[in-house]
Formats: sequence, C-alpha cells, structure tokens
Amino acid sequence: MSIAPLWRRLAAILYDTVLVFAIWMVVGFLVLRSFGVEQARNVEGNVVVLNPLYQYTTFAAMLASAFIFFGWFWTHSGQTLGMQAWKIRIQNTDGSVISWRQAALRYAVGPFALAPVALGYLWMLIDGEHRTWTDLVSNSVVVKISNFPGTP
Repeated sequence: MSIAPLWRRLAAILYDTVLVFAIWMVVGFLVLRSFGVEQARNVEGNVVVLNPLYQYTTFAAMLASAFIFFGWFWTHSGQTLGMQAWKIRIQNTDGSVISWRQAALRYAVGPFALAPVALGYLWMLIDGEHRTWTDLVSNSVVVKISNFPGTP
C-alpha cells in the first residue's frame, strides 16, 4: 500500500472543487426556481436584498449536495472524479471502502484541514504514517493506485 503524496491529494481537491461548483450552480438554480425570483429577493431602493429563508435554504442545499457528491463516491468506489484522474483512493487499512459515517467525518473536518494554509494536509509531512487530519479523524487512508500492473 503506497500512501498518496500531498501534491496528488491537492490536485484531486482542486479538480473536485470545479465539479462541486458546477453542482452548486444547478442547486442554486433549483432552489431559486422553487422559491420564485420575486420571493427570493426584494429591491429596496437600488439594493437587492435576498430573503433570509432563501439564503439558508440555498446554503443547506449546497452543503447537502456536496456531501452527497463526496459521500457517494467515497463509499462506493473510494474515488471521486478528481481522485480517479490523479489515481488515488480513500479506503480503510484493509482495502475496503469507507462507511457513510467515515465519509461524514472526512467531510466535516475537510474545510478545517484546508482553511489555515492547508495545515491539516501539511500535517502528513510530519506524521509518521503520512496521515492528514481527515485520515486521522475517519481512521482511513488515501493511497496511490495504478490502473496497470508495473506502472508508477
């Protein structure tokens, strides 16, 4: 089992971020459509003021859709689309896919691991087993994989 290097993890995160933004555009459209444009905003003078219920609903839908995206991929194949592109996979130490509970823990800690200059990911450089904060909290590992035997 070869632990995935930091640069591959960060590249996969960047790739998946683009996909999540695309999902969020669709989610935002659907929430706006369900509220109706007139209920979602009010014009006060020259300022557009968003309805707080619309804002909270949109935020909750964005969080839920991102969790469903990551959770489904992590619990089914261990790889998001970005992870497939960079040939890495999340798994338990025995090679099995992670559970929804582990996915929820990774998802919850992920933003904190990235927030202060990716400190939670840089942590793998000093951890003896090269684990990030998300690996530690979910008791899982991110490994480098190869599609073809003998390729690096």
